[in-house]
Amino acid sequence: MLRAGLLLILFMAFSPQALAACSASTVAASFGPVTSFALNSTEQATTGQLIVQCDRVLGLLTNDSITVSMPTASSSASNRAAMRRTDNLTVSDLIPIRVCGQSGCNNNSEVTINATPYTWNASALLGLLGSQRYTLPIYLRTVAGQNVSAGPYQVTLNLSINYNICALGALGLCGTPQSGTLTTTLQVNGTVTNDCSTITAPAVNFGSSPLVQNFPTISQAVTLTCTKGSTYTVGLNNGLYANGTVRNMASGNNRLSYEIYKGNTTSRWGSTGTERWASSASSLISADALTRTFNYTAKVLTTQATPPGGTYEDTVIVDVAF
Repeated sequence: MLRAGLLLILFMAFSPQALAACSASTVAASFGPVTSFALNSTEQATTGQLIVQCDRVLGLLTNDSITVSMPTASSSASNRAAMRRTDNLTVSDLIPIRVCGQSGCNNNSEVTINATPYTWNASALLGLLGSQRYTLPIYLRTVAGQNVSAGPYQVTLNLSINYNICALGALGLCGTPQSGTLTTTLQVNGTVTNDCSTITAPAVNFGSSPLVQNFPTISQAVTLTCTKGSTYTVGLNNGLYANGTVRNMASGNNRLSYEIYKGNTTSRWGSTGTERWASSASSLISADALTRTFNYTAKVLTTQATPPGGTYEDTVIVDVAF
């Protein structure tokens, strides 16, 4: 009887185990809202998840591994996946992203299309094992230097997962190592918002004059650098000392009235309604379509009486509405 028991125990310990079935799924990643200029100047980071789920409790051997590769993506730039606009498919703007197995894409952990895979070895898998599943972080970063329009962006990564892991058998021992190839997709999205990186509005200096009729007309410009393809209006408020809609400079209690006009016209540049200046009607636009120039003239009103001598000043605020 003793021999029979030992044979039974040995048989149980070394009998081949049934193959464990595994599946793969993902948790989508989002870069969230980011301004076009933040996207251009700085890599944006987010994290998705790759989940490898098996129908048996998993153990761990020193040669266990899970490898992810990316055969294709729904859109790409060179060998990287790239998000593109989802609300307007005629827009060709792309945001390339780096897909990595380590935070910060350290240690050459980037996965490129149909080229470089990434492998989690046994030591990396040890901290990611939870009974019957591995939850693997997928680190994602945008590539800086992109000049894109505002809107929702998205890309679908088509992933291939090759696994070689241990499913526990009798007495807690590892059965036959399980291996196979799985496919899944990871959706990555983000929203780019409108912004202006610079607003340049030089001070206006009318100089000195004994009479209001002798102050010169000043021709200057306000320039704005804003998101590619954005439409907006630019307004000027009435300043600190306005009387109704008439702008005034002040020297103590004394006032010197003046006005600001669009271009060389007599159309007042103001802060509401048609007095605002539409970007589509700007005086100039740069080759990269980011910087617009709004030429204006400023005049001291000659219909007023000349006020007492002094230094007259006002502050006007430039605002942009998308």
